[in-house]
Amino acid sequence: MTNSSSRQKHEEEDEEEAMKWAALEQLQRLPTYDRARKAVLRGVTGGFKEIDMKELGFVERRELFDRVMTMDDEDWHGEYLRRLKSRFDRVSLNLPTIEVRFEDLNVTAEAYVGSGAVPTVGNSFVSVIKGVFDKIGVCRMDKKRISILKNVSGMIKPGRLTLLLGPPGSGKSTLLQALSGKIESGLKCTGKVTYNGHELHEFVPERTAAYIGQYDVHLPRLTVRETLNFSAKCQGVGTRYDMLAELLRREKDLKIKPDPYLDALMKASVLKGHKENVVTDYVLKVLGLDICADTIVGDNMKRGISGGQKKRVTTGEMLVGPVGALFMDNISDGLDSSTTYQIIKCIKQMIHVFDKTALISLLQPPPETFELFDDVIILGEGRIVYQGPCENVLDLFESMGFKCPERKGTADYLQEMVLFSGFFELPMTIDKLPVFYKQRSFSFYPSWAFSLPASVINFPISFVEVFVVVLITYFLIGYDLTISSILKHYLILALSGQMSYGLFRCIAAVTRNHVVANTMGCLAVMWLTTFNGYVLSRHQVHEWLTWAYWTSPLMYIQTAISVNEFLSKSWKHDLGVAILKSRGFFVETYWYWIGILALIISTILFNIVTSLALAFLKQYGVSKVAVLPTECEEATNNNMLGYSRTRTQPLSGIGTTGTCGDKKLRIPFKPLFLTFNDITYSVDTPKVMKDKGLKEEKLILLNGVSGAFRPGVLTALMGISGAGKTTLMDVLAGRKNTGYIQGEINVSGFPKKQDSFARVSGYCEQFDIHSPLLTVYESLQYSAWLRLPPNIDKNTRELFIEEVMELIELEALREMLVGYVGVSGLSSEQRKRMTIAVELVANPSILFMDEPTSGLDARAAAIVMRTVRNTVNTGRTVVCTIHQPSIDIFESFDELFLLTRGGEEIYVGPIGHHSSQLIEYFEGLRGVGKIKKGYNPATWALEVTTRTQEDVLGVRFAEVYKNSNLHRRNKDLIEELNKVSPHAQDIHFSTKYSQSYLIQFIACLWKQYKSYWRNVPYNAVRLCFAAGVGIMYGVIFWRLGERKGTRQDIFNSVGAMSTVLGFLGSQSSATVRPIAMAERTVFYRETVAGMYSALPYAFAQVLIEIPYTMAQVCIYGVIIYSMIGYEWTPSKFFLNLSFTFLTILYYIYTGIMLTAVSSNQETAAILNGIIFTSLNVFSGFTIPRPRIPVWLRWFTYVNPTWWGLYGVTISQYGDVETKLETGETVVEFMKIYYGYESDFLWLVFVVLIAFSLLFVFIYVFSVKTLNFQKR
Repeated sequence: MTNSSSRQKHEEEDEEEAMKWAALEQLQRLPTYDRARKAVLRGVTGGFKEIDMKELGFVERRELFDRVMTMDDEDWHGEYLRRLKSRFDRVSLNLPTIEVRFEDLNVTAEAYVGSGAVPTVGNSFVSVIKGVFDKIGVCRMDKKRISILKNVSGMIKPGRLTLLLGPPGSGKSTLLQALSGKIESGLKCTGKVTYNGHELHEFVPERTAAYIGQYDVHLPRLTVRETLNFSAKCQGVGTRYDMLAELLRREKDLKIKPDPYLDALMKASVLKGHKENVVTDYVLKVLGLDICADTIVGDNMKRGISGGQKKRVTTGEMLVGPVGALFMDNISDGLDSSTTYQIIKCIKQMIHVFDKTALISLLQPPPETFELFDDVIILGEGRIVYQGPCENVLDLFESMGFKCPERKGTADYLQEMVLFSGFFELPMTIDKLPVFYKQRSFSFYPSWAFSLPASVINFPISFVEVFVVVLITYFLIGYDLTISSILKHYLILALSGQMSYGLFRCIAAVTRNHVVANTMGCLAVMWLTTFNGYVLSRHQVHEWLTWAYWTSPLMYIQTAISVNEFLSKSWKHDLGVAILKSRGFFVETYWYWIGILALIISTILFNIVTSLALAFLKQYGVSKVAVLPTECEEATNNNMLGYSRTRTQPLSGIGTTGTCGDKKLRIPFKPLFLTFNDITYSVDTPKVMKDKGLKEEKLILLNGVSGAFRPGVLTALMGISGAGKTTLMDVLAGRKNTGYIQGEINVSGFPKKQDSFARVSGYCEQFDIHSPLLTVYESLQYSAWLRLPPNIDKNTRELFIEEVMELIELEALREMLVGYVGVSGLSSEQRKRMTIAVELVANPSILFMDEPTSGLDARAAAIVMRTVRNTVNTGRTVVCTIHQPSIDIFESFDELFLLTRGGEEIYVGPIGHHSSQLIEYFEGLRGVGKIKKGYNPATWALEVTTRTQEDVLGVRFAEVYKNSNLHRRNKDLIEELNKVSPHAQDIHFSTKYSQSYLIQFIACLWKQYKSYWRNVPYNAVRLCFAAGVGIMYGVIFWRLGERKGTRQDIFNSVGAMSTVLGFLGSQSSATVRPIAMAERTVFYRETVAGMYSALPYAFAQVLIEIPYTMAQVCIYGVIIYSMIGYEWTPSKFFLNLSFTFLTILYYIYTGIMLTAVSSNQETAAILNGIIFTSLNVFSGFTIPRPRIPVWLRWFTYVNPTWWGLYGVTISQYGDVETKLETGETVVEFMKIYYGYESDFLWLVFVVLIAFSLLFVFIYVFSVKTLNFQKR
C-alpha cells in the first residue's frame, strides 16, 4: 500500500514537472517583447499556466515573493542574489560596472570672518552696504577661503565594498557629494571625477549614482511603503528591462529554460505597475522595515517610526532604484550594531555578486562590520591618509610605531589616529520643498511633475469651495437669478481660485522660506487688490502706474463679475451702465470673456514660473561660519594636547579622577536612585493594524518591565530598533503624554512626583531640539540660568558652564549659532554634544540619555562617554540608550538593561570585566554558541537573541530571564531599595520651578531678544516691507489726503487707510506664525524639563514684538503720512501712529494666538484666512456700519479691524469742517455714512488695547493647556 502511494506521488510530481516544462516551451516560442511580460506560474487549480505579469494580483505577488526568497535560510539574501547572477552567467551576459576615479580633487568654501558671520538685523544691512562697496572696489568683504578637500586622488573599484573613515570636519560628506556629482552650491570644486573614463558633465550622474545623505528628510504623513513606492516609481527601472530582454533572447537561442518563479519575479520587477511593489517588498525585507511598512514616517510633532527606522527609510529610497554606484553618508546613525551589520552584509552581497560600486561612510563601525569591507579610505584634515585593502591598514600603522590597543576596534583606532583637531499653499508648499530638493538632486522627476499635480489636485477642491461660497452668498446678496448669470459667476470664481493657488505656489517656490514667502504673499495681495478697480478706479490710477492695473488678475475678476451682474436682465440697462462707468469699469459684455482668458493665462504663467523656480533655484539657507583665527588656533592646540593625553588610556579604565568629579568646582547635589516595578505601557491599536486583523484594543509596547538605576552605576539600555528603549525612558522620565502606563516608579523609595522629579533629572533627547538663533554658549547659559538653584551665584554658574564646555570640547564652537538642522549651524555630531552639555549644566542627580553617541564618530563618542563616566563617578545616576557601541564604549558601562521586541527584558545585570558576566549568562543558555575571539559583545548579544534565533532554538529569552536567578536577584534589589529608612526624606521643593516667575520671564525675554535680533528673514524683511508698503502706497495715493472736496475723495482716502492697514496687518500676522511655530517644539522640551512655566514664556513672546512693531509702524507711518499729504499737526500724527501701532499689534498677537491653538502651520493659515476675511468684510469700509443689517451690527463692536479703521480715519477727519459737493461737511459725512464720531477717540484707544490683551490671554491660556506633541 505504501509503495503504491509513493509511486502515485512520484507520478504526480513527474506529471507536474512535465506540465511546467511544456508551459515553458510554449512561452519560449513567443517574441522577446511578449516573453518579457508573461511568465509560467502555478494556477489556482494546481497546474502551470501562462500568466500576464501585468495582471499579477497582490496575493500572487506575495506568494511569488515568498517562494523565491527562502526566508527560512539564514543567508536567504545571498542565495537569492547568487541565483540571479547564475542565470546571467549561464548565457555569458555581463552586467555593466562602474569604476569611479578622482584626481587632484580640491573643494573650498568662503566663510565670513569675525562677528559679521552672525546674522543679525544690523549685520544684514551692513552686509548689503559692504557688498555694494566690494563690487565697486572701495572695501573688501570680511571673508576667508577654507579648504575642505586638498588634492585628493583615488579610485573606487566595482565589486569591492569601500569604507570611508574620518573625524568630523575631515571632508567625508564633501567627498561623497563631489563623487556623486551633488556638490553644494557655494562650494568651489576643482579636479577631475570620472565614471569609466567619462567626466560628470558628459552624462547625467543622478541616473547612475546615488548620494544618501545623513539627514532624514521625508514627508511625515506618508507610510514607509508609500515613501519607497514613490521613490521606485520616480527612479524607474533604468537598464534592467533591456538586460532582461537580452537575457531572454540569449536563453531562447541557447534553449535554456529558467526557473519559472525566479523568471516571474524578475519580470515583475521591471514592469511598470509591479516594479515598485516587488522591489519595495524586497528592500523592506532587506532593511528590516517590513514590520513598520504601513506606519507613517512621522516627525517631531506627529509620532511615527523610530529614528533608526527613519534612517533605514532614507537608505531604502535609493536602494529601490537602478543606480549602479552608491555613496552613503553615515547610514548607521541610530541603528543598533546588529542591524548595521545585517544591512552592510546585504549591501556587500549586492556589490560582490553584481559588481556594483559603493563608498560608505560610517562613524562607529564595530569590528565585525569593519571586516565586511574590502577597502578603506581614511581622511584627515581634507587629505587621504590611507587608501587600500582593509587587511593591510594595521600593518602600515604598526610599521610607523602605532599599535592598536587590545580590545580596541580597528575602525575606532584608525579614526583616533588621524584626528588632530576638533574643529495654506505657502506653508504647505514650503514644508514640502526640503523633500523636493532632495528628490530633485536624485532626478526623480522634472520640476513640472512636482508643481503640476498640485494644480490638478486643487481643481476639484477649488470648484467645491466655490460652489459652497456661491450657494451661500449669491442668493443672500440678491444677484441676478438667471441660469447663465449664476453659471458665469461660478466659473469666474472657480478660475480665480486656481489663479490664487498658482500665485501662492509660485511665491513659495521662488522665496523658499516661510517668513519671506508670507511677506511676498502680502505684497502680491496688495498689488492685486489695490489695482483691482475698486479701491482706486481706473481713471484715478496714475498714468505711469497703469501697467500695474492691467497686470492685476483681480482687475479682470472684478470687471467680469461687475459686467455679468450690472448688464444682466435684473438691472435696467442705462442704470447698470451708469454704475459701471461711475467706478471706471468697462461696459461691454465681452469683457467677461476677456476676464476668463486673463485668468487662464495668469494660472498657466504662475505654474510655469513655479516649475522654473523649482528647477533652477537652490534650497534656501546658507550656513555662515564665524572664523576667529586666534581662537580657532588656540582651540586646535588644546585639542591636540587633549588627544595626546587621553588616547593611551582605555575608556573603561577611567576612575574617579575625572574632571567633573574632582577638578575645579563641584556644585552640590543629592544622589538618588530610581526603581520601577512591572511597568506596562500600551497605546490604542492603530486603525491600520486593526484592518489587518489585529483584534486587541491596546497595543502593548512595554510588558512588565522592572529594574533599578543607582548612583555611581552607569547603565546601558540596549535592544534592537523598536524594542522600546526610548519608550521606557520616556515613561520613567515622565515624558509620555499619550497611552496607558501601569506599574510602580519610585525615587529613593518614595513614589515619583513628576514636578519634583523634573527638577533633579535631565533628559538628552534623541532628536536635538534647540533654539536655532542662539550661540552654543548662550544655549548653555540659558539652561543653567533657569535650572540651577537660585542660591548659585552668577560667577559660579559661569565657571560651571565653562567646565562643561571644556569637558565636551565645545570651546571652539562657543560663538557659533546652533542653526537649523540640515541647513545651517552645527553639524549632527556638534548638536549631539551640545544637547548633552545643555543637560549637564543643570547639574542633575539622574540623567537620561537617548542615543548620546548616535551620529558621532569613534573619538567624539569616546569624548562623550568619558564625560558621562566622569559624571557617574560624582555619584549621579546615569542611564543611556545605545545602539551600536564599540567594544571599549560598551565595556565602559557597568550594567546592561537589554530589551527585546515586545518591550520585555532578556538581560538585566552587570556587564563584567571584558563583558565576562554578560557572556557567561548567554553562553550558559541551551543552544547559544560561544562568542568569537575579538567579537563585539554588544553585537553578539543582539545577534544571539533575535526572534530568528529564538525560533531556531525553540526558546523565548524573555521567559528564560524571568525564570532565572538573575531576575530574582533584581527583584530582591528593587524591594531592598524601596525600603525607606526612618530618617529619609522625599524630594521636596518649596516651588515648582528653580527660579521665580520674574527670573523666568527675564531669561525668556533675554532669549527672545537674542533670537529676534538675529532673525534677519523675519525682522529685517518686515522693516523693509514696511518701508516698501509706505513708498508703494504713498506713490499710488500721492497727495490724496489734501483732496477733501468730494465724497469720492473721502472714499479714496478711507479706502487707502483700510487697504494699507489690512495688508500690513495681514503680513505681520502671517510672518509671525512660522517664528512662533518653530519655537514651539523647543518650548515643549524646555517646559517638560521644568525650566519655566508657560506664562513667562508667553509674556516674553508677546513683549518682544512691541519694539519691532513700533519700529515697523514708525518707518511706514512717516513715509506714507508725508506722501499722502495728511495734515501735519503733532496730535494728528501721534494719533495716526498710535492707532496704526495698536492695530498692527493686535494682528501680530492674533497670528501668535493661532499658532497656539493649531496643530500645524496649515491649520493656522486656514484659521487666519477665515478670521481676517470675516473681520475685513465688516471693517466698515466695504459695508459701512449704518448699512449693515441691524441684526448684524453688533459684529462691528467685537471687530478690532472696525475699531482700528475708526481710529485712523476719525483722527484725520474728525474735526474737518470742509463742505463736500453734496453740501454736508466732512464731519457730518463721517457720522452719517460711516457712523464715526470724534468724541469716542478715547474709547477706540481702550478697545484696541483690550483686544490685544484678549488675544494675549487666549495665547497664554492655549500655551499652558494645549499640547500638540504626541509622545
